Amino acid sequence: SRRGADAPGAAELGAELREMGAEATFASCDVADRDALASLLAAVPADHPLTAVIHTAGALDDGTVTALTPERLDTVLRPKAD
Repeated sequence: SRRGADAPGAAELGAELREMGAEATFASCDVADRDALASLLAAVPADHPLTAVIHTAGALDDGTVTALTPERLDTVLRPKAD
């Protein structure tokens, strides 16, 4: 999901983390878009450095390897590998 704080369950997760004393910020971007990722990382304040990333992106278009076209393979791998 590229929905960040709008993702289902995000508000509940944030509340649970705050109850445990954590400070959580939800942010989202397409990590395969290098400019978007660079902008997001540049916005991380120095006094609150990035300490964790939960990267849950994925795309499902499975099939046997021999049946995957280059386009389908790109769709499946793009969220995780570049």
